[in-house]
Amino acid sequence: MRDQARDNLTELLKRFMDASAAQAAERDIQAGERILDAWPAPVPDGRTIASIKARMAVAAPRHRWRVRVFGGSLATAAAIIMIVLVGLLGRGPINRPATRFAAILPAAVWDSDNLAADDLDLVYFTSEIRQIEAQMQALEADEGEMGGETPEDLQMELMAIETEFWKG
Repeated sequence: MRDQARDNLTELLKRFMDASAAQAAERDIQAGERILDAWPAPVPDGRTIASIKARMAVAAPRHRWRVRVFGGSLATAAAIIMIVLVGLLGRGPINRPATRFAAILPAAVWDSDNLAADDLDLVYFTSEIRQIEAQMQALEADEGEMGGETPEDLQMELMAIETEFWKG
């Protein structure tokens, strides 16, 4: 191993380990390199290399044909999709009916200063939530009987009301 590579290896090992462990790891790596140098890999036979080259030459044209056919098909499909998208988006804005937010609420509610008081659904849900909250506080304070209802029952009822409120 060259000196620069050895220095880089030592620096890298010291980032992940303490100094003594890094030196031990470096010695192990050097011992492995000496073993590999002492026992080099055998060179393949010339007939084996020729056989591998022949197999690659036979297999390569089929693979190139597949790449050429599928690559061309994919490029054509992508070009068609781009042309269609540009054609559809290039026509200009699509005239969609505009939503009139004033039409969603009745005129009396729209002109009102107190939307929560004028919307009957809001009034109903608010009163139900306040009633359940009062019942839960009374149960938690043990102020009296609530008709056999438990705090869990009241909480489930409160969740059902909140769910119904957000559904509209």
